[in-house]
Amino acid sequence: MSQPARNLSPDQALLRDLFRQPVNRRTLPNGLTVVSREDFSAELVSVQLWVKTGSVHEGDWTGAGLSHFLEHMLFKGTPTRGPLDISHEAHAIGGHINAYTTYDRTVYYIDAPVEGAEATFDILADMGLRATLPEEEFTSERDVILREIDMGLDDPDRELFQAFTRTAFREHPYRFPVIGLRPLFEQVTREALYAYYKARYQPGNMVLVVTGALSTERVDELAGQYFAQALPGLSPSPVVAAEPPQLAPRAERLSGDYNIVRGLAGYKIPGLADPAAPALDMLAFILGNGKSSLLWQKLREEKRLVQHIDASCWNPGSQGLLWMSYLCEPGKREEVETEIRRVLAKDLPKAITAESLAKAVRQAVVGEVNGRKTMSGQASRLGVAEVVVGELDYPRLYFTRLSALRVDDLQAATRRYLVEPGLCEVTLEPKPKAANLSKKTSAVRAQPDFTETTLSNGARLLVQSDPTLPKVHLRLAMLGGPGLDPVSAPGACGVLASLMTRDTERRSAAELATEVDRVGGTFGEFIGNNTFGLSAEALPADFSLAASWITDALLALRPTGSSFALEREGQLSSLLEDEDEILDYGRRRLRRRFYGVHPFANDYLGTREGLEALTLAQVETLRSQLVRGPNVVIAVSGAIEEAAVRDRLEPLLAQLSGEPAPLVPALPGVPAEVGDVVEHLPREQAVVLEAYPDAGVRSKDFHTGELLDELLSGMSSRLFETVREKAGLAYYVGAARTPGLDGGLFSLYAGTHPAAVAAVQAEYDKETQRLRSGGVTAEELAACRTRLIVQKRQGLQAIGSRAMQASLNTLYGQPVNSWRDYAERIRAISADELTDFASRTFDPQKRLRLCVQPASAK
Repeated sequence: MSQPARNLSPDQALLRDLFRQPVNRRTLPNGLTVVSREDFSAELVSVQLWVKTGSVHEGDWTGAGLSHFLEHMLFKGTPTRGPLDISHEAHAIGGHINAYTTYDRTVYYIDAPVEGAEATFDILADMGLRATLPEEEFTSERDVILREIDMGLDDPDRELFQAFTRTAFREHPYRFPVIGLRPLFEQVTREALYAYYKARYQPGNMVLVVTGALSTERVDELAGQYFAQALPGLSPSPVVAAEPPQLAPRAERLSGDYNIVRGLAGYKIPGLADPAAPALDMLAFILGNGKSSLLWQKLREEKRLVQHIDASCWNPGSQGLLWMSYLCEPGKREEVETEIRRVLAKDLPKAITAESLAKAVRQAVVGEVNGRKTMSGQASRLGVAEVVVGELDYPRLYFTRLSALRVDDLQAATRRYLVEPGLCEVTLEPKPKAANLSKKTSAVRAQPDFTETTLSNGARLLVQSDPTLPKVHLRLAMLGGPGLDPVSAPGACGVLASLMTRDTERRSAAELATEVDRVGGTFGEFIGNNTFGLSAEALPADFSLAASWITDALLALRPTGSSFALEREGQLSSLLEDEDEILDYGRRRLRRRFYGVHPFANDYLGTREGLEALTLAQVETLRSQLVRGPNVVIAVSGAIEEAAVRDRLEPLLAQLSGEPAPLVPALPGVPAEVGDVVEHLPREQAVVLEAYPDAGVRSKDFHTGELLDELLSGMSSRLFETVREKAGLAYYVGAARTPGLDGGLFSLYAGTHPAAVAAVQAEYDKETQRLRSGGVTAEELAACRTRLIVQKRQGLQAIGSRAMQASLNTLYGQPVNSWRDYAERIRAISADELTDFASRTFDPQKRLRLCVQPASAK
């Protein structure tokens, strides 16, 4: 007889502490439910309005997307607020407001500082209970959603999932996409939408969830003040069609202009509240959660059939799916599907052991903890328990069931649910190639070269005209980041990047955000160790508009004091959040000690002191120094003609100054500090880090460093297998690189128990010595080369990724299309070159070793 899985006692204690945190639930006289939990660990609050209506509740309009449409329209006005007032007021208090719709619920939420809590109650009550759905906004928002529907047709992952649900479900509304089918959506009238709103958005059909630094008494007071005035009303639930039993396997095969095969294979399973749900979750963990999972090892590592494979349970209501998702090369689909079926029939029963069950339970525990890291995460978990399951105590019940699971329970769930008649298989594959096309011709058509134009002021424009997908992406990139932050204000470049997405001469931040949403586009900033900039993406018809977002940020940025304060506080909040995470804290401390007074000692978030001292004038000065022609690259990729790009952008880029930007100070060749250092943090675990000098992005050895990093990373690395899988010394272990232009930092990291620190460090020594002495096997090296090449290939499928790669190549002084020979360069790295690089890198005389552990650790 198999025995119950037993977790380590710290896990059990941790869960007990989590579940002991009191949750208050009460119902207002009008039927609205209020759920709250006090958490005074930060001066923040998350207020969420959960409405028990989604795409399965649309009755005669099922498949038309009423719930999703209504979610959009609730932001468009109330008797006392206009279309822009809701987002304006939320942002004015430093809050973040958003919403989402799924099959069984619609959720509106605001995460805000606690001093703005009352405003969040006011806003959400007004939206939820008094929306007006203005006629003029109905028309414009209808056009936005039509664009969103059309864009979804260009998203292969979304297309695959929709095909999967309509194959698995013949009667249940899960067969329809939440956003709706275009022919049905086009028939929706404002009157029909308003009738749905009045029927479903009743107090008795709503749950208000609040977590954060508010007392229960204050939550009750605000809920009564803003939500209790609404009168109770009937909210009849439409009958949801039951799905009849599936009697035979089903399959659907789709093809299109794609480069790779995407597949889903799965089975229908009961919902989240069913007693079998924990066992099915654990089956999904064992099958496909991580690189040590059964499917990953069998299909990727052993058979080399897939580039990626995982497994998941999705069971929100009374029924759900356990599916396996994979990517493979064209021509391998049938072999992959056959192997998946063989693994489930032959290998899975043997793989379900007490050890694999314990591992899966640990992953579930970690997931539960991770879900509670933020106020918003805590509120979401309460909402799921109350709205989806109907029991606030469900998380405790779930883990009680989980701890009682036996191997026999998983075997029984396999025999009952993962059976051949219930199998559904769906694939999205490349169209068969015409017989008269060579591989070379096909490759060239799939990814054309970027052209490069250098203006007289040094600005560079890169264009890749690729009609494959009806989208266009613009990427503005400049050298910057922590190396060019003011000495007195680390983090300034990060704030500058954020400000460049906001106020200009022509648009306020709110107007810009509205415009981006109106055309279904995206616009945002990025910042890394060496570069920063902006990205914009839209449909080809909106290229000129998207280009104006970028060029206005370059030439007509007018940051306001309030925007500056908002972005600076947001970055400071991110910094403080990082400091709470022991691994992030350790990495920041390692970097600071490694580089000493050099500006690269800080990442783009900077320091608390630097951000608090930062002024808008300093940011403006930094902008004037960096936004100069020789430092500016714009890369454009997508369905757009090169001539149109040049006509639109060259005259604007020509307005930039031709003066060169400041140079990033050279990185030191040796660390500012070496040896062993211990720092203390009041946490239960310890992190063990090591740092060595590394090659920079401009170095001839940079790709050799990539290979070394891959050898030490992931669940298939020798380091992971030794430290975590065999010795059980660490919760996680791996390698990371922090590259600069001409140098960098190569690090090893692990999370462990304080008592195991010395043992982890000893394993570091063994592995680095193995690499220095040429102990890498030919099989290891070949597998790492393959992974890097495939990762690069996958990464360059998206036009945004290509534009980013081309712009970085240009800024780093490399050929703009150097991605073409990436595979050749990786394959050319010999074992001897790798050994030589490892020997130079892992020099004990240049090693900084940092351990962050509890003060009580010896």
